[in-house]
Amino acid sequence: MFASQYFTRSLAALLAASMCGVACGRSNARYDSTAASAGEVSAPNASTMVRGVVSDVTSSSLVIKTDTGSVTLALASPPKVFDRESGSLSDVADNAFVGVTSVKQPDGKEQATEIHVFPEDLRGLGEGSHMMEPSASPSGSRMTNGSVQASRMSNGTVSSSHGGTLVVTYAGGTQTIDVPPSTPVTVIKETSKQAAVGDQVVVVSKRGANGGGALTASSVLLVSK
Repeated sequence: MFASQYFTRSLAALLAASMCGVACGRSNARYDSTAASAGEVSAPNASTMVRGVVSDVTSSSLVIKTDTGSVTLALASPPKVFDRESGSLSDVADNAFVGVTSVKQPDGKEQATEIHVFPEDLRGLGEGSHMMEPSASPSGSRMTNGSVQASRMSNGTVSSSHGGTLVVTYAGGTQTIDVPPSTPVTVIKETSKQAAVGDQVVVVSKRGANGGGALTASSVLLVSK
């Protein structure tokens, strides 16, 4: 069975990381599940994340019920909608933009527990390396979003039978991460599906000029129903 709880937790971390990248100048910050629940970032023309459940949708607007209230987003044109599907380590190709959840091992090395492969449209989303809270691991889990650099991989990808080592690069640094062959992989792809009432989503949006305009949705990531 596909481990959707991994995807949901990682999207929450990606949300916090993305918002910190805008509001905190991409400084490393620990994930706070209560921070900016409605995804509001005041910087004009900056990407803003809105996470919650779709409560209403029309041809021109999308209403998301968040932890702190409802957020209405304009639909100037049909936003791109992305869904997830199970992948394999062969999808983790050189220069792919990925999100890797990892746990530090006793020897100090980071070991991947899951990998998300993002489409080009979402390249740069949540870029950086941040600790996640809460975490099931006593040592804490790290979320690293960046591009896969030339690394110890087989034929340009991580070997499905032997795993390998990924070097993930992002603005300001790199992380070297060991990848066991059993690491679950999720591929996020554009879909013909449309967001519907009851869907749990993360919406990538932008606010109008001078930070005072309406939020307009550009991309919608389907998390679950």
